[in-house]
Amino acid sequence: MSRRPSAQIGAIVPRRLGAQIDTARRQRRRWCLAALALAAAAGATRAAPAAAQDAQDTPRGVPQLVALAPAPGPPGPGDDARRAVAIGAAGEVYEPDGKGAWVRRQRITTASAISAAARAGDAVVALGEGVVYRLAPNGWSAIRLAQKDKAKLAGGAAAVAAVGRQLLALDRLAGGEPAKLGTVPGPILQVGAGKSIVIATDRGLFRLTGQALTPIAAPRRARQLVGDQWAIVDGGAAELRTGKTTAWPGGTTVEAAAVGPDDRLIVIARITGKLELLAVRAGKLERAPMDAVGGGVPVGVAADRAGRVVVAFRDGRIAVRDGGAWTTVSVGEALPPPRPGAPPAASR
Repeated sequence: MSRRPSAQIGAIVPRRLGAQIDTARRQRRRWCLAALALAAAAGATRAAPAAAQDAQDTPRGVPQLVALAPAPGPPGPGDDARRAVAIGAAGEVYEPDGKGAWVRRQRITTASAISAAARAGDAVVALGEGVVYRLAPNGWSAIRLAQKDKAKLAGGAAAVAAVGRQLLALDRLAGGEPAKLGTVPGPILQVGAGKSIVIATDRGLFRLTGQALTPIAAPRRARQLVGDQWAIVDGGAAELRTGKTTAWPGGTTVEAAAVGPDDRLIVIARITGKLELLAVRAGKLERAPMDAVGGGVPVGVAADRAGRVVVAFRDGRIAVRDGGAWTTVSVGEALPPPRPGAPPAASR
């Protein structure tokens, strides 16, 4: 009796095809799980304290500082650079205790590695891998600025954020979000802020005063914008109001910079291997040695009208110049006991 091969094939093929589909699904699931594991590992690597090479240079157990937020309040007769706040690579906060020390008292961190810090009014803000954080009494919180683009932060006492072509105020809100200050023709590469806002784009430097955006004639490019008055350029510091450049001594590398009293530029520089404190104003350059501080990598500087200067170093030291003499302390910790249970979530 003849068989009906079509019926047998019809019964077998679906079973084989189903088995192949199941195998393919299982393989794809394994691939997806492997990809997720790799992505998680990469994310953990990115969220580790900034600059792996920098971390290797810092001994184990020594706090790693990455930024210095200036003292609160506008510059004036009562300002005090010693009220500046040091920030660690993972968002650790070291605040002055009023007795010459900087102490970490809270177990708070951020989800991304911090690279810069500033002031927005009285609040400390920080930048970590394109995310801007605001410091509150109970820890860091991420400020929602954009869906995709990474933010840039203007350092100093008048923090402004830039995302793509948009400028945003960090010291005031509109509808629960940072107030929009304006949009510029091209992507913003750098931003500096003071009484006005200065930006760098691929078309050059521009100044935003109110709603008026005007080009800055000179310089056309900047390595770093410092406030709204200064630009670090090749070989010197350019005063943005006049376009005049004050040349650095030979062999100078700028390590940290900030705007000081009377809008002068304060710089910690390495000159032929030694650290020096530089001040620039009206085309004049003043130099002061820092031999008493020793070596190290400066990550932030602040200055006040009384002539005090505070410098934070990556290895956890903070140097204070008062009356022409330097003193150095290391940041410390006075943390509360860990709470039982799961550790607190990192701020996002």
